Amino acid sequence: MRLRSSIATLAGLAVHDAGAYLFGLPFWTDTIAEWIMARTPSRWAVPLLEIFGPWAKPFAVTGGLATLGFAVLLVALLRRRWMWPGAVVASLALSNIFGYWSLAGQMLFWVPAITALLVLPRRGAPAPAGAGLSRREAFAMVGGTAAVAVESYLRNRSLARRAVKPTALAPLPPGLNRGSFGDGLVRKRITPVSEFYGMSKNAVDPVIDPATWRLKITRDGTPVREFTYAELLSLPRTARFVTLRCISNTLKSDLMGTAHWSGIYLNQLLDQRELSAGIVEMAVIGIDGHGDSFSLDYAFSNDTIFALGMNGETLNRTHGFPIRILTPRYYGLKNVKWISELAFVSKPYTGTWPKLGYTKEPVIHTASHIDRVERTQGRIRCGGASFAGSRGIRAVQIRADHGPWVDATLEPALSEYALTRWVAELQAVASAGMIEARAQDGLGAWQSDVETPLFPNGVDGPTIRSISS
Repeated sequence: MRLRSSIATLAGLAVHDAGAYLFGLPFWTDTIAEWIMARTPSRWAVPLLEIFGPWAKPFAVTGGLATLGFAVLLVALLRRRWMWPGAVVASLALSNIFGYWSLAGQMLFWVPAITALLVLPRRGAPAPAGAGLSRREAFAMVGGTAAVAVESYLRNRSLARRAVKPTALAPLPPGLNRGSFGDGLVRKRITPVSEFYGMSKNAVDPVIDPATWRLKITRDGTPVREFTYAELLSLPRTARFVTLRCISNTLKSDLMGTAHWSGIYLNQLLDQRELSAGIVEMAVIGIDGHGDSFSLDYAFSNDTIFALGMNGETLNRTHGFPIRILTPRYYGLKNVKWISELAFVSKPYTGTWPKLGYTKEPVIHTASHIDRVERTQGRIRCGGASFAGSRGIRAVQIRADHGPWVDATLEPALSEYALTRWVAELQAVASAGMIEARAQDGLGAWQSDVETPLFPNGVDGPTIRSISS
């Protein structure tokens, strides 16, 4: 029974995927994988991303295969005359859980899957509960899992080759790398694009053709105007250093980067006076379906820019080509990429992550990261970075094994929106097993010394690094 349902699942997926390639339908396995990834705790997700790199998301897509395979197995247990109604019920249940509403995509999966179940012979009695997999069953499952992962990986690679390559846009300010701060104890002042963290909700990120793409501006669903990519590039641009920090960070991880961004203000696209008094928010919606919203005051403020360039070049695919929003007050999840629409709405908009229970106001908590620690002749030297969003950093202190706090030396931040690098030294603590760092934001509040959960508004708490040998 398991072998029969596995073959039927693979048959259904083969036809479904062919239809997705030919007709641009959404991949059902991608939708399920995105549901799974959105609900995977960061303490698991971040290490998996670090370990598996470009294969992490393809492996997540195999969760979609397993889910569909289980649904087919349940249908296979029904009598033959009940298989088609069972498939309808299973399809509706999966759609309600995972949000896959493509009728064509569902039919392209279930028709060949049920046909295979009806054609393939039943062999013997069902395996007893707890029975192990036969060699053929194991081969079918492992082979199918590998095929789904490889397809997702190769599809992503193929799209990456088709993506528009970055071109020169706005040169970096001169003298950024003059002098040396931290003597190798701290991270780079500017994060290279290739090293800048890239996170999204997608199993496979979109690729956008700038010749056909348009940035649409709407008011309660009514089109107001639209811009081509060339029109956006022709507008006067502002440039600034901004640090982005991912809400998926644990107290140990460091999904954070600083870049020199080039972009435009919202008031270059729309005069706020054109909006009626009933408009309450601006929703920013990506071509991948990810969206979030902002108060009008913040959307039209000088804090917020729509970035077209990064580190001297136009954006690449990973970081949101052709345009993304930068909101330094908030964690990265609100910095929507691949924008397709700015929707001004008279009713509050619930974005991707607030729908899952995250706060609509994920203001960045004050956080630090210890980049490197050195023991030298009875002393400890260390360096790191602290960040508090647009509040800035006023001071940083470190201590060893809960001893007295010692002030760190701070490098002036590149901008009010960028992280602060620091170095510090502790004397006569050669045997210390733990270093702790804390930062004070520009408003005078110190980094919390009590850990709080990541959900629903980002992890908060102390920065501690073990240095035990």
